[in-house]
Amino acid sequence: MNFSQVPAKRAFYSQNETGLQSSYYQYQADLAGLSPNTDYVYRVSVDGIDVATAGAARFRTAGPGGFKFLVMGDSGWGDPRLDGQGMIAQRIYNENPALLIHTGDLVYPFGSYDYYQRNYFNYYAATMSSIPFFPSPGNHDYDVPNAAPYLAIHAVPNEGVPVPDRGRYYSYDWSNVHFVSIDAHQSLDRAVNANGPMLQWLDNDLRTTKQFWRLVYFHYPPFATGQNTNDTQSLWVRQYMVPIFEKYGVQLVFSGHEHSYQRTKAIRNSSFVPTGVGTNYFTSGGGGAILYGCSRTDMVPVALSEHHYVRAEVQDTRMTIRSIRKDGNELDTVLIQPSPVFSDEPKVMPVALSPGPVAGAVLRIIGRSLAGEEAFPCTPTPPAELVGTSVFINGNPIQLLYVSPTQIYGQLPFAINGNITVRVSTANGFVERSI
Repeated sequence: MNFSQVPAKRAFYSQNETGLQSSYYQYQADLAGLSPNTDYVYRVSVDGIDVATAGAARFRTAGPGGFKFLVMGDSGWGDPRLDGQGMIAQRIYNENPALLIHTGDLVYPFGSYDYYQRNYFNYYAATMSSIPFFPSPGNHDYDVPNAAPYLAIHAVPNEGVPVPDRGRYYSYDWSNVHFVSIDAHQSLDRAVNANGPMLQWLDNDLRTTKQFWRLVYFHYPPFATGQNTNDTQSLWVRQYMVPIFEKYGVQLVFSGHEHSYQRTKAIRNSSFVPTGVGTNYFTSGGGGAILYGCSRTDMVPVALSEHHYVRAEVQDTRMTIRSIRKDGNELDTVLIQPSPVFSDEPKVMPVALSPGPVAGAVLRIIGRSLAGEEAFPCTPTPPAELVGTSVFINGNPIQLLYVSPTQIYGQLPFAINGNITVRVSTANGFVERSI
C-alpha cells in the first residue's frame, strides 16, 4: 500500500471569535489526483503525532455507475429525551452511503460553534470520517450573523461561485447526478431585493450541466403543508426559483423547514403531471428536531409527521426514493424514471429538419431526458442507437450523430414525402409528435 502525504492549511480561531472555552486550530487538506470509483484509506497526524478518527478512516471517490445517497434536514436538536436524532444518526452510520445531503437547520437553537460541536459533530463524526456531508444552510444556521460558524466548519465546492458567496451555495456531480445546494435564506434575499448573483448563478449552472439527473436542495419548501407554508422565503422560492427548475428540467427538489416528511405530485407549469415528466418536491425535515403537524392535500398526497431520513438509490436513469422512519420502517417509496419529453418552452422549436425532409438532412431535437448521458458515435457509420436512445422517422430508425439529456442530432438517410412523425425512444419510454 502506497501513501501520499498532503500538507494541511491551518486557520486559528480564538475564544473571542467562537465563544468556546478555548482557542483552537482548524486544518484543511485538499486531495488532488484521486481516481474515480476508488477506495482510499487515510490517517491524520499533527506535528508527527497520529490523531484518531471517530470512525473508519476511509472513503470512496465518485465515479460512473449506480450509488446510494441519503437526505436529512432539521436534525440538530441535541436533546436525548427526544430520541429521533440519535436513532437516525445510528441508522445513517450503518447505511454506508456514497454521500449525504442536508436540507438545513443543522443545529438548534442557533448555529453557534458550541452547538455545531454538541448537536452536529458529536452525533455524526463517525459517519463523517468516511462519508462526505454536503449541507445547505437554514434559518437557524443564520441565527448567528452571516452564518459564520456554518461557513467556517464546512469545505464545499466553490467552482464558479462568486467569491463573497463561496460556501453558501454550490454544485457538484456524482456519477450522472448534478447536485445543486442553494442558500434560500440570505443569498436568496439578496438576489430578490439587492440584485444578488445567486439566481443568475443557478440559471447558468443548470443551463450548462450535461448530467441526466438535476437535483436541487435547500431549506425552504415551495409546496409543503404545515405551520411555515407562507413563509416569505417559501414564496420567493415559488416565484423566482421554480421557473428556473422547470426551464432546465430539474426532476427532484429536496427541502426541510417543515419538520415532517412530505411528497408532492409532480408539478410543471402549475399543473400536475406524471412523475417522470415534472419536478418532484420532497420535504425532509424530520431529522431529529421536534415535529410539526402537516396535512395531505391534492398537491401533497403524502404528509407524515415522523422522524425520518431519505434513502435514494440511483441506477442509471431510474431513482428509487425511500423515506425511512427512525425505527427502520419505510414510510413511503416512489420510483422516478424520467421519460423523454420534447421541449415545451414557447421560444424553442423542439424538432427541426435542415435543410428539409431530404436524404442527408440533419434532424435536431430539443427536450428533456432524451438520453442517459452525452454521447458521440465511435464508428465510421453513425449507429441507430446511442446509450439506449433511438430515433424513428415514420417508424424507420435514423442514424444518430449526437445525444445528450437535452439534445439529439441525427441524419436522415432517406427523403420523405407527406407527413412526418418523429419518435424518441429510451429505456424509460418514448415520445412522438408529427411535424
